[in-house]
Amino acid sequence: MNQAAISAKGLCRSFAGKEVLRDCTLSVPRGCVYGLLGRNGAGKTTLLKLLAGLLRPTAGTAGVLGLDSIRDREAVLRRVGCLIETPVFYEHLSAEENLRLHLACMGMEERDPGPELALVGLPAPGEGPVSAFSLGMRQRLAVARAILHRPEVLLLDEPMNGLDPVGMRELGAQLRRLSEERGVTVLLSSHLLSELARTAHRVGVLEGGRIVRETDTAGLSAGGLEEYFLSALKGGISDGNG
Repeated sequence: MNQAAISAKGLCRSFAGKEVLRDCTLSVPRGCVYGLLGRNGAGKTTLLKLLAGLLRPTAGTAGVLGLDSIRDREAVLRRVGCLIETPVFYEHLSAEENLRLHLACMGMEERDPGPELALVGLPAPGEGPVSAFSLGMRQRLAVARAILHRPEVLLLDEPMNGLDPVGMRELGAQLRRLSEERGVTVLLSSHLLSELARTAHRVGVLEGGRIVRETDTAGLSAGGLEEYFLSALKGGISDGNG
């Protein structure tokens, strides 16, 4: 895991004169599950959007798999799966029908969405429209859609939102399997420290518009991660190892 799959260098982004990201630098190795921590409004969603090419940086660069997220946006989106902000579906269609439409848009009509539905623990296809889904089921469907085209990189914004404790544990295990068995690189934001401690290989704290500290999670408990996070908010400096 020595070649960066996700990178940001000197990344800045402002909205209406307010700087959200300031000289943000990040490097995530291939095959790594990287957890992004930060208080509300820290800029986590903005960073994910910049990496996906959904926003243009004010300054600096963002890249995925050696591609520039803006210049090579179409190529990036073919190789990246995203769940950013509230997922939107065709409410009157079933989970399978929604995924088949997504495959058609990707030019992959021949692919069967069944394995991805099973992977995220959704009911069998045809069991009703998405309009009847709970928040947790919508999140599961959004993750299924993100992994449907077998991306090399996943950018996930609060993917465990709305899941019950069992669902959180299952999704975390699935993300680790994608990393370990398929070599998928995962960058996910979350406030659920216990799940990040289990799921992520490495975590970074976003504060003041930049990554201020990073550490590996091996041997780090949820309580230890909480202390690490709070310490970083009080002015920790990135040392590469925590």
